[in-house]
Parts: sequence; structure tokens; C-alpha cells
Amino acid sequence: MRQTHVIGIALAAYAIFLPTAFYVGRDFVPAKRPDGKMVEVMGTLYFDHPDHYFARLFIILPARFPDSSKLAVYEDLTQLSETNFTKDEGAYVVRFKASDGSDPRTNGRNYWVVLP
Repeated sequence: MRQTHVIGIALAAYAIFLPTAFYVGRDFVPAKRPDGKMVEVMGTLYFDHPDHYFARLFIILPARFPDSSKLAVYEDLTQLSETNFTKDEGAYVVRFKASDGSDPRTNGRNYWVVLP
């Protein structure tokens, strides 16, 4: 008897989840990526004084791409000018500032590092 209750609850949850997931996900549009040979989205952003933010890269590494002058940071599809790449323990750390000075952790824009 107890096993049938668990199965019934699981089926009820699935019956609610399936149409909800379909309705919520049907209008999903992936973010447009800037053009480039290699593109990495900057996921976790950290605050760095004054009004600059930084992220550690995990795909575009100094060992594979030793010349950081060829790398560019994009805010959505617009290239940012205030960027700085430094090497730290086998990875690049990129410091940048949002185009309008807002907090990139909460402004709703995507930030990308691109090897053109």
C-alpha cells in the first residue's frame, strides 16, 4: 500500500512538471554570441576595486594562447575597451568594466572573451 502512494505522488508531480516545463521553456532563445575562433562566456564574476570586475578563464588558457593582446572582451555583442588580462596559476584573469559602469553581476548582460 505504501509503495503505491509513492508511485502515485511521483506520477502526480510528473503530470504537473511536464506541462509547466514545456510552457516555461518554449520561448527560450539562447544568447547571441560574438563571432570568433574561440569564445568563452565569463561565468562567475567578482568585484575588484574600483568599479572593475574580474573573472578567471577556464577554456582560453595562457598555455594554448600565450599572446593575450589578441583576446577581446565583449558585453553582449559590443567589444569593451577597458580590459586587462593577467596570468595567474596557469589561467588568465580578465579585469574589465561594464560599458555603463553598472554591476555586470546583476545588469542582465552576457560577457564573453573572444579570440577573433
